[in-house]
Amino acid sequence: MKRLGNIYKDVVDVDLVISDIIDGTKFKRGKRKVRWLLHDQSIVKEHPELYHQIDRAKARKYAQYLVNLLESGAWRHKKPRHLRRYCQNRTHGGGKWRNLSVPCLDDHIIAHMVVRASERAFMRGMHPHCCGSVPGRGIKHVVKTVSRWLKGDKECRYFVKLDIRHFFENIDRRLMKATLRKVIKDKQVLDIFDQIIDSDDTACPIGYYTSPWFANLFLQDFDHFIEQGLYKERRGKRIKYARHYLRYVDDMLLVGTCKGDLLKAIKAIKRYLMDNYGLEIKDNWEIKAIGKHEIVDGKWRLKPGTYWCDIGGYKFCKDSVILRDGIYLSTTRLVRRMAKKGYYALHDCESLNSRIGWSMHCDNHNLLNDKIKPYVDLDRVRKVVSICGQGRKTAKLLSLPRSNIPETT
Repeated sequence: MKRLGNIYKDVVDVDLVISDIIDGTKFKRGKRKVRWLLHDQSIVKEHPELYHQIDRAKARKYAQYLVNLLESGAWRHKKPRHLRRYCQNRTHGGGKWRNLSVPCLDDHIIAHMVVRASERAFMRGMHPHCCGSVPGRGIKHVVKTVSRWLKGDKECRYFVKLDIRHFFENIDRRLMKATLRKVIKDKQVLDIFDQIIDSDDTACPIGYYTSPWFANLFLQDFDHFIEQGLYKERRGKRIKYARHYLRYVDDMLLVGTCKGDLLKAIKAIKRYLMDNYGLEIKDNWEIKAIGKHEIVDGKWRLKPGTYWCDIGGYKFCKDSVILRDGIYLSTTRLVRRMAKKGYYALHDCESLNSRIGWSMHCDNHNLLNDKIKPYVDLDRVRKVVSICGQGRKTAKLLSLPRSNIPETT
């Protein structure tokens, strides 16, 4: 593959750096180190629509400072701040404790600058169904792709879901640098990436903007191995062990025709990951038959011996797509709390809007019509978000009696 070069000039383009500052601080406008980039309060009072918006004049000065820092060779990536935080997992409906590495603002924006300039190198050769932290390949892409496979391909009978054990923590630093040099030949850009990789204990710390990009690039050869190297020959034709393959960060979904082929694919995958990357597959995998509904006692039930295909926050079968149980349950509990409070707070309204967006891409129509609309006024929920976006912290716009609390089961 031809390597990408002469991209450092895009890293230090001041006009492009301004857009990196705006994107990199999108969810950090309330932080103390970012507030000085916002419009002054005197201007916000006259123009409320500028609340929490970046002042482009200040952003240009900051962009010029970062460019001068890089071109003079004075920039060195500082040690990140380490935190241990309970992070909610929206695709699972639960959460777990994670060790986060938080870089300073200068290092965070420079990471945005160098990734934006190198995006063509990261995307070139990427598997078409490599999802998660890739522009245009989020949850919606997962739903469309997996449902198309299960509903349109009659040969799909079995599936298996694989997960890499402690993926981000176990990425080898030396291999990561070598992988970057396979796709990029600009020495100045590679020096910046080397500083980012060497700044913490692992090559891809959770919390760095570069980590998901590095992770997808790191497994690019592995994706091609699954697509091109796992097959058997019958009558001079190649037949893949897995008819379809999708990877969502470190979660892999393989869909096949028979259990034997999938089992051979799993053994080859485990051997390839250990020999080439030193990574292991968790032992909780199981080859299952793809679910299909039938009518039992007047109700739709999955056929015995078949199962939901669970990935990306949704559960798939041959004829339907529904939300994962944890997300469905947490949504009804959120509505219960909002009804019990008697008023709508900003955090609750934003969370509910997000969960409604999840339900729009699947067949959970009863969640919106039966569990949300009878107890929550969605128009006022959107109004709270709009009002709070103009500077108000909370808004008590509607009181609900306790008798309207919905069931959560």
